[in-house]
Amino acid sequence: MKIGFLVECGPEGAETRVISHLAKMINRKMEADIIPLGNKPNLKRQCGEYAKTLLERGCNRVLIVWDLLSDWQEYEGKGCRHDDKEEICQSLSAAGLHRNDMRVRLHCIEKMLEAWIIADERALGKFLSTAAHPVSVPRNRRPEHISDPKAALTTLFKKYGGRVRQYVDRQHAIRIAERLPDLTRLRKLESFRHFETKLTT
Repeated sequence: MKIGFLVECGPEGAETRVISHLAKMINRKMEADIIPLGNKPNLKRQCGEYAKTLLERGCNRVLIVWDLLSDWQEYEGKGCRHDDKEEICQSLSAAGLHRNDMRVRLHCIEKMLEAWIIADERALGKFLSTAAHPVSVPRNRRPEHISDPKAALTTLFKKYGGRVRQYVDRQHAIRIAERLPDLTRLRKLESFRHFETKLTT
């Protein structure tokens, strides 16, 4: 099955690389076709046009994936999933795609991708460890409740990171995700379970 993804970052951004990796962990036979749209305003405005493009390129399904909280200098308050969906549906309608077209699915991450990164302390520990200094990161059982997961990761890096003291999403998110031993921790998160369901059913 070929799945198209529209994400709110650049070509080498965290979502572009991590979403593809997680999709492969869910189903190794899955082929991912990802179009990064730069930022959340662009995604909401242009997703209809690009969803249509992905369907025309042979994708069986398209997932539009965004963070509830934007990472472009302003967090938009608490974020509003309903408003985001309405703007996305307007873009889809403008491109001739019905909002109930089951080939196109919307997925909002609570609150941002870094909540998924924090969810597995085993992968974080492996990334932050060195041969001389193994690191054991405490498990956070409620990462989706952290108000700013990106800042929380920076705090963990400062505490445990040794030479790596600052979390940089485009550099570190994929390297942590590649150290996931399995999906058991992520599957405890509601937004990840919804993501997996939208990919597979």
